[in-house]
Amino acid sequence: MQNIKRCILSWCCLCLLSLSVIAQTPPVEPSSSPSSTPDPANKTAASPASTPEVILEFGALYEHLSNNNPDWQTYFFRFNRKFSSAQLLYGEVSAVRRFNQTDSNFIVGWFQPLNESKRWFASVEVAGSPTHDVLPAFSFFGELGRNFGSGWVGHAGFRHSHYSDDNVNMGVFNVEKYFKAYRGAYTAYVAHLNGAGTSVSHSFQGNYYYGERNSVGLGFAFGQEIESVGNGKFIRSDVREVNLSGKHWFNPRWGMSYLALWHRQGDFYTRSSAQLALLLRF
Repeated sequence: MQNIKRCILSWCCLCLLSLSVIAQTPPVEPSSSPSSTPDPANKTAASPASTPEVILEFGALYEHLSNNNPDWQTYFFRFNRKFSSAQLLYGEVSAVRRFNQTDSNFIVGWFQPLNESKRWFASVEVAGSPTHDVLPAFSFFGELGRNFGSGWVGHAGFRHSHYSDDNVNMGVFNVEKYFKAYRGAYTAYVAHLNGAGTSVSHSFQGNYYYGERNSVGLGFAFGQEIESVGNGKFIRSDVREVNLSGKHWFNPRWGMSYLALWHRQGDFYTRSSAQLALLLRF
């Protein structure tokens, strides 16, 4: 109960901070951007200027676990501020309940084009959990990417996550191909935990963009994964995953995002997840 009170208090503080920052930004015009979160199609666009906008996202994720494990819940607020220079400021505050433990979590990220043509780009992201019973106490992610032209985009990044007694380091390598209204992507994750060796997993994702700002995607993943289960404990297991996700805008101001996911964590448990969120654009 004490952890839940801390999560709610921290969440409210960051929401007020985020809204105060947004309130200081000038009014913006509608844009044809298809996403409310950092999206490769937007981040690598070679146009000289982007239409500035602010998008807020409020949602919840419910996950049912097998083998008599308690279900998981996540409640989140996200914001995304895009500038005319194509720079992007984004963040998230969430309350996450897993294995009968509740953590608050905060994320702030920045995307930066590195040259005038926006062929090269970089992003940095920091996250932290004051309670960190299951989530990392602190994590840092840095990424460098390039638009190679003809619809090809490549990324390489590194994430360091510090838990109470352990560190997990992960390399992330991604290649994407855009063609007409479609996107295909492959991502490799290479994670290392002291005493648990190195685990490699693979993710494939396909997206279809329709209308001006809408998208739907289907993905699957497999490999090995290192998972925190709380109280300083980790499991390493084979994983399988299938997911369906998308965004749909009802009008230039209001939209929704959704996610359905099936994830098998070896013989430990299987997660069946559903997420729904409301999008609001300024």
